[in-house]
Amino acid sequence: MEISEIKKHLSAEIVGEKLFVYDEVGSTNDLLRELMGDGLAADGTVVVSDSQTAGRGRLGRKWVSPAGRNLYLSALFCPEISPQRSSVFTFLASCALVEVFSGYGVDATIKWPNDILVDGKKISGVLTELGTSAGSVDYLVIGIGVNLNLPEEFIHREMDDISEKTTSLSILLGEKVSRERFCAELIGALDRLYGEFRRRGTQAIVDMWIERWGFLGKEISVDVSGEVISGLVERVDGNGFLYLRTDKGDLRRVVTGDTVF
Repeated sequence: MEISEIKKHLSAEIVGEKLFVYDEVGSTNDLLRELMGDGLAADGTVVVSDSQTAGRGRLGRKWVSPAGRNLYLSALFCPEISPQRSSVFTFLASCALVEVFSGYGVDATIKWPNDILVDGKKISGVLTELGTSAGSVDYLVIGIGVNLNLPEEFIHREMDDISEKTTSLSILLGEKVSRERFCAELIGALDRLYGEFRRRGTQAIVDMWIERWGFLGKEISVDVSGEVISGLVERVDGNGFLYLRTDKGDLRRVVTGDTVF
């Protein structure tokens, strides 16, 4: 990916003001933390790579990261926020992705807590990692992987048991997608929503996410360490936790887990 091509489409105030682009890295999240440790990264810094050799998703799951196909991006945020509320930045990134996909005429949906789906198939994922001290967040690194130009034959050949649940933007559009343009649009969306957070706080992002998520008042099932909890979504609090009313009438708070479809 060419940094000049990304910047040609880029309009942002904080996120992306400092931008690093690489041909290959182990993990964009890890590299961004290294840059921060060297004093080279500050609030809003973005790292993009053409490929990753050690890309990962949530819970340490492998993220397939071939060269020349997709977008692998990490953004650094240094907000004044408690660790309990840090998941709001996963929400922020999810909302930004849905916004960008909408610009391509694609109706993307959010799968709590960190996946973006189209027609039930995964097209993007978000990985939030943070550093804390004295009960406060020092930094948040938001890693985003987006399947942009993966052909169907690659998905079926390389992604085994998840191939039937995976798609890419080029498959949906029937044409190749400019990775540089998509990258710039995503950085711009992250920047706008970060501005909303700075002006209006965490609840504004949570409310925006709830609207785009669309499951408030509906029944869902969540796998929590092997226990499947089902119930009506009664509310989502400012920490991003779900509150499910089970068929027994109990109100269960779900802090982390995987939505089951």
